[in-house]
Amino acid sequence: MDKKSLKDVKRNNTAKVLEYILKQGPVSRIEIAEQSRFSPSTVSMAVSLLLKDGIVEEVREGVSTGGRKPILLQMKEDYGCIVTVSVLRNGVNAEVFDLSGKRIAERTLISRYTSGNRLLKVIGGFVQEIQNGKTELPTRIIGLGLLCQDDLPEYDLMTEFSTSLSSDLIRLETALATRCGVPVKKELLNRYNLNYYLKTADASCTDYAYVNIGERITASFVLNRKMIHNSKDSIFDISSAVLSGSFAGYENNPGGPMAIAQETALKSFSADKLAEKLTQVIKSALLFFPVKDVFIGGQVEGLEQVVEKISQNFAFQPVIRKAGEPGKQICDIFAHQILWENCYALIEVN
Repeated sequence: MDKKSLKDVKRNNTAKVLEYILKQGPVSRIEIAEQSRFSPSTVSMAVSLLLKDGIVEEVREGVSTGGRKPILLQMKEDYGCIVTVSVLRNGVNAEVFDLSGKRIAERTLISRYTSGNRLLKVIGGFVQEIQNGKTELPTRIIGLGLLCQDDLPEYDLMTEFSTSLSSDLIRLETALATRCGVPVKKELLNRYNLNYYLKTADASCTDYAYVNIGERITASFVLNRKMIHNSKDSIFDISSAVLSGSFAGYENNPGGPMAIAQETALKSFSADKLAEKLTQVIKSALLFFPVKDVFIGGQVEGLEQVVEKISQNFAFQPVIRKAGEPGKQICDIFAHQILWENCYALIEVN
């Protein structure tokens, strides 16, 4: 085995030990060895590296099971932080978490709808303010998470990148990663909340659709626990389908004047009219995606009435349910996920 592969093995082992401390801490070296099936020497070597780099710390003595009391380890809270940003139609809000998962700061970055390069400037400015030590927060940002309202037009989450020769549109998350030098993960707020709910509270649900009603109407389909993708991503903008009353009329968000015209038409729908049109779309979509459950959520007046009206048109399957609104804890969960996914990047092995 060459030096490079030995270094990789050491780094992988250390990252796995770090992940275990993150999820189970405070925890002792012997507990890590027993649960991870690493040898005590491997665990000891990994912990020594993590202590040296200041990523974890020894906090207190544990309970003895015979012999010396073990020393418990946990993440060093102020080693770095995780930033989550909620991008909504009525503003942009940021939350900051330490490495124990505790929320340590909140800020409203802007109180109105913001898109494109302005959105990049607002979020990037806050991140760089932290990185440059202009706050009391840890300057090392482990990762940045974007939770975007589900019905935001795709083109509003793009930024313009220009050079002396040309200009192009790139995704907001790509632009932020380049500008701030941190890993960026983007999720859709309501769908992320639903996915978490299904993993924790209703794991038996394997084939389902999620419909989000907002300025536009979007849908996601999961069959056998796998997300279905269209030509661009896993989000189907079904606004045009709802207007036509058939999923066969599905057309991705056209952007520009056409999108505005569609959004204006959708706003004119009563709850009964919206329920009627969505029922037609769901029935036609079942020909393509035979789901057993349909979750309907979003920010729309009379959502309960819409869900109730639709459910009356389906005697057995699919089961029509109202999706729960994302609670404040969804940002906490997202921050933990970002930290878990970036454990490996924290490890430096010589």
